Amino acid sequence: MKTIIKAIAAGVCIAMGGIIYLTLENRIAGSFLFSIGLFTIYTFGFNLYTGKICYIVHEGPAYLKEVLLVYIGNLIGTLGSGIIFRNTKLEKLVEHATEIVDLKLSDTLFSTFVMAFMCGVLMCIAVIGFQTIKDGVGKHLALILPIMVFILSGFEHSIADMFYFTMAGAWSTKAALYMLVISLGNLVGACMIPLLKKTFKEDFPSLH
Repeated sequence: MKTIIKAIAAGVCIAMGGIIYLTLENRIAGSFLFSIGLFTIYTFGFNLYTGKICYIVHEGPAYLKEVLLVYIGNLIGTLGSGIIFRNTKLEKLVEHATEIVDLKLSDTLFSTFVMAFMCGVLMCIAVIGFQTIKDGVGKHLALILPIMVFILSGFEHSIADMFYFTMAGAWSTKAALYMLVISLGNLVGACMIPLLKKTFKEDFPSLH
């Protein structure tokens, strides 16, 4: 229960970042401020799917259950936030969210997977960097810069997309298929660096 509650909280944090991104016309400013969601998650120890999957390579089979619970919790948090926001004055952002989602769903599944893979790589850099770099400035740059890069590059973040799909009211069978592809792409991308380090038997920071 603790795991899923902290995952729901993380979903709400991502929705918070998504709202500020939708609000601002300047994409650079929006991508920078979106990072408040990730900053909150890793400062207060909430559970985010795209962070947890970075450690799959170094954990046992039981860890997959935790990852699944986190994914479900993130989904609940983003869905709930999106539904609530659609019934507030933030409803004005639905049009922008719809434009973003329409572009995502017009992409091919192969391209979507590649975009999600690259986001997974950048999330691994952000999460591991934030958790292991001791210098205060360095650890926050490690968190913020990869996030800005994946947003400005158009890479796909599964949990953020859950929020955008909900805000746009765009859930459908096709949207669910794209979400599965994005989630898988994030997972494969997030495991790349840890897998390389494990293959070459280099030290890797412990989840614990």
